[in-house]
Amino acid sequence: MTENGNRDALALLERHQQVFPQLHTPGARTVARDRWERLISAIEIPARVEEVWHALVTPERVALWFGVCHGSLEASGQDVMLDFEDGEYFLIRPVHVEPRSTLRYLTRWLGIGQATVVTWTLEGAGNATLVTVTEEATNPPWDWQTWNGGGWPGILDQLAAHVRTGTRWRWPWRRMGPYAQVELPVSLYAAWDTLFCASGLKYWLLSMEGAIEAGKTLPIMMGDASGVMQMVVDEVAQPGQKPPSFLPHVAYRLQRPSWGADVPGRLWLEPAGWGKSLLQAFHYNWESLPAGLQLSERKILAGYWADAARRAAQFINLPMMIASQAQMKPDTAPHNW
Repeated sequence: MTENGNRDALALLERHQQVFPQLHTPGARTVARDRWERLISAIEIPARVEEVWHALVTPERVALWFGVCHGSLEASGQDVMLDFEDGEYFLIRPVHVEPRSTLRYLTRWLGIGQATVVTWTLEGAGNATLVTVTEEATNPPWDWQTWNGGGWPGILDQLAAHVRTGTRWRWPWRRMGPYAQVELPVSLYAAWDTLFCASGLKYWLLSMEGAIEAGKTLPIMMGDASGVMQMVVDEVAQPGQKPPSFLPHVAYRLQRPSWGADVPGRLWLEPAGWGKSLLQAFHYNWESLPAGLQLSERKILAGYWADAARRAAQFINLPMMIASQAQMKPDTAPHNW
């Protein structure tokens, strides 16, 4: 082969990937994986539209059928809290108000959950009012429509009963919960590896020792003067391990000496669009605790999980925070309290 032929061969080999790529070279990639969901519920209330609107937006009236209202639902751009008085609440930001016609707001569970849009519309017809509630979400939890009860029928029934009788038609607290969620800017695989390693558990869960393994018990600091609770781990499913969803989860029981019964719970991760994930925690069995402790202990636990969710998001973001601050201050992390 001549010298020119050698040069041509070498040049061709240098360009082999462009000229003759491998058959299974990864080329396709996912760029989006989104779900948009909508729930619409309606009821006809035998009352004039002015009366229904007054019950819908007046704080003293809202407290009787929905939740204690801190702020004004008629003030666009101002934050409002709907408090269930058991440690859980909605943070709300009204964005569009047409008196006696339309109320639209953004809402986040515990102030840190995913944002959804809720729109109330009132249509008067003589002495009756058609009330329609539409809730819309992007990439919500996969069982979002299920635990919403297929929409808002229960809430609308409470509103209708209150308008009819003027009495309190609202739960003081519930046997399910507390429930907490927070969206994380990483895939569920990266989130699992980061949050459920030993250092991650110490940071966001406030575990004093131990690991997330079936049969293990982790002492957990409550983060305030309430002391310690024990997390007894019953089951751990790693990402990709258990069909049909192959999503990771942890089933556990929380124990405190004063409770006299376990509060079972579940931690799990699921995708929230491409490159994002949703961390969630849920609990139940409050009716088994002494009646005098149920509400007060539920409030404490709700506060703990809301703070834990914030710490989890903070811990996921620590590498980016540290990288951006490396030239300004020492390589330290913020306090987990």
